[in-house]
Amino acid sequence: MSSPGSVGMPGSKKFRQAILKNLLLGLRKGGAASRGMGFHERRSAIRRAADAALATARGAAPRWSRSLAAELSPQGRLPPATSAPSSSECKLPSKMSCAKRIPRRRLRARPKSRATAKQAAGALARVMVRKRARALREIVPGGRGMDECTLLGETLDYAVSLKAQVEAMQLLLRTLQAPKNPSLLKHQ
Repeated sequence: MSSPGSVGMPGSKKFRQAILKNLLLGLRKGGAASRGMGFHERRSAIRRAADAALATARGAAPRWSRSLAAELSPQGRLPPATSAPSSSECKLPSKMSCAKRIPRRRLRARPKSRATAKQAAGALARVMVRKRARALREIVPGGRGMDECTLLGETLDYAVSLKAQVEAMQLLLRTLQAPKNPSLLKHQ
């Protein structure tokens, strides 16, 4: 079930149309077609318009959408009513951030027994999961404050939404690059 502010599910035709509509409005508003704008300014304006279109089309249901909208807002933050972190988004105490890094012991290449091998494999798997979760937290907007389960769900939703955004932008590009057919213009 989609939220009241969203249009369809990520990946649906209505969702891509909403992205395209919001993207066009954002590009007009941001002045991305301005001749006085440099390459880097234009690229930044297009990126802001694309991010805003994606967040607006998806609505406020996913955390990544709210986080992206907050990043794009002029104040750079959410309104006070929604900015309080949930219990799963607790921050570490400031003393822990300054702690010295403790070197880890290396795992043996050949464990002596099967039990030791299972423990080593489990430890290695946990390390890999933490490392990959850390990478996802850097990619998904608002991911730094999420636990692993929430992060996986938000990542999936964000990836599907990004795919729809790419499809909408490819459609816009094909439309803009299509040769102008004078016979089509006469009938409109």
